[in-house]
Amino acid sequence: MTRWRWRGSVAMLAVAVGFVIYPLVESQNDVINSDWPAFATGARILVSDPGHLYDFDVQRRVELQVTGGRTLITLGINGILPFVAPAWVGFFAVPFELLGTNLGGRLWILFGLACLAIGLYLAVRPRSPSAILPAFASVPTAVLLLNAQLDGIVALGIGAAISLWSRPFVAGLCLGLTLLKPQLVLPLGAALLVTRRWRVLGGWAASGLLLWGAAALLNPRWVLQWLPALNGPVRPGSREVDFAHFGTAFPASVQGYAVAILSLVALVALLALAGRRRAELWPAAAILVAGGVLVAPHALPTDLVLVAVALTIWGEAQWYDWLLLSVGAAIAALTPAPVPAVVGVLVIGWVCVRASGVVTLSPRAPAPMSVG
Repeated sequence: MTRWRWRGSVAMLAVAVGFVIYPLVESQNDVINSDWPAFATGARILVSDPGHLYDFDVQRRVELQVTGGRTLITLGINGILPFVAPAWVGFFAVPFELLGTNLGGRLWILFGLACLAIGLYLAVRPRSPSAILPAFASVPTAVLLLNAQLDGIVALGIGAAISLWSRPFVAGLCLGLTLLKPQLVLPLGAALLVTRRWRVLGGWAASGLLLWGAAALLNPRWVLQWLPALNGPVRPGSREVDFAHFGTAFPASVQGYAVAILSLVALVALLALAGRRRAELWPAAAILVAGGVLVAPHALPTDLVLVAVALTIWGEAQWYDWLLLSVGAAIAALTPAPVPAVVGVLVIGWVCVRASGVVTLSPRAPAPMSVG
């Protein structure tokens, strides 16, 4: 068994190294056909025309400059892949955009992978660093790097918060990085409120105010403009993996309400599962992190990397849990709607139920860290 584990670790390490090498050798077309042009567009408008950050007509013009006139083949909105992230995401993207679309995009991907690796490492301490390999070498990570998405930075914030949990305010400050994709951490915020972790919430709020204040210096209306812009990607034909996506099957006049209600239903169920392990930090955190993708009103296959982070945090996942996640991520990334939503709900639901202890298919590991 030891020999098989050693061989498996070597194989996963080889895959992880391949992931790091890929951004250096991929074609320029691959860089352009990721989500990077949207972030580069947001960064460029933030610097040159901050008053029109969420104006899709302006974005269309600037994105054509970013891509050198090439049209993206990925599914877009109004003929483009729009920038619909919070305004402060542009601050992170500006240094990379200044290096040009090609070099900047490659370094942006490597930056995201580095953040993911560090976040996983911080989350597993004091366990062996090799515990991060199943997550880093998984299909969700491959989907993340191919799409040049932000989840690695979110994972860094989560991992840093867990490692600094004994210092609540600082842990909350670290959670500020999750505000690059705030829709993915709704259960975490709700759980902190329910358990009255005021110092963690205070640190989180402080980091949020810092981000908002920096954005407000350029345009105080950005926060209000971002919420309507986020509605664009939430539509029946998108590859969503969240439970709320089923709300898009309702008539357009009530879709928004349906999505909100389904998100709330999923949130209540998730908090109940996390409550079963509330005395243990790692299982409870795993449920809240994985469930954040399930509860989100907008979550895509790239966000399944946070489910891999959750399995790593839990620390009791077996080979079949990792296999299910990788197969599910591949299906979600390659199939049309509504298949990704069905698969995403089943996979994430399984992970949350497993971490809650409702389903136990293997001997329990040693007792994890206490929340207290």
